[in-house]
Amino acid sequence: MTFSRHPMSRVGMATSGDQPSRSAVMLGFWAALATAATYIVFEVGFLLDPVMVSPWDVWIPIGASALVAPAFLLLTVSIHYSSPAEGRVWTHSAMLFATIYAALAELVYFTWLFVVQPHVINGTQREVELLIFQPGSLLQMVDAAAYTAMGIAAMFTAAAFRGPKSRWPRWFAIANGPAALLVLISYISNQLVFGIPAAFLVPAYAISAARWFQRSSRTT
Repeated sequence: MTFSRHPMSRVGMATSGDQPSRSAVMLGFWAALATAATYIVFEVGFLLDPVMVSPWDVWIPIGASALVAPAFLLLTVSIHYSSPAEGRVWTHSAMLFATIYAALAELVYFTWLFVVQPHVINGTQREVELLIFQPGSLLQMVDAAAYTAMGIAAMFTAAAFRGPKSRWPRWFAIANGPAALLVLISYISNQLVFGIPAAFLVPAYAISAARWFQRSSRTT
């Protein structure tokens, strides 16, 4: 694909005199695709967990989750630097929440993959029992905080999506806010059904953001 140096306001991006850089558009496009792809791999891995053998039942979904965090953070940064000036207080807030999400998520998944999982494979998981991800555990609640922050970050980026051609990423961004609260409820109640909206909304948001960046690259 070809990226223009001057994305225009008709796709809801920064207006003339306050245009996003070509780098922000390119990074945003690829980060959005990476967010969608890794999130979908996580979901497929989670659904296939009953039929996968160890250690792939952990390495695929949890490894993908560890990759979602940096991709989503870079997506949020790119949206901020592609936002009109009047919306940047909200997109800057989105970056802060995305940073919280990424930090907490990486703490959870690196602990799971490189501390807990080796002990599980060796049959010595009792040595790290406090770090095992299970209902009511420390890591589960940290993960709950992480994904709540992710949804709030996505919601705040709605301020960047302006104009009729930006309605889908705007509405997906807004919808991720209430979905984040449902995710928190799902962790606290251990009822996965509350997390279903986010399972669809996060990749939909990322894909619509990729389209938003792609459209901006085609304007002159």
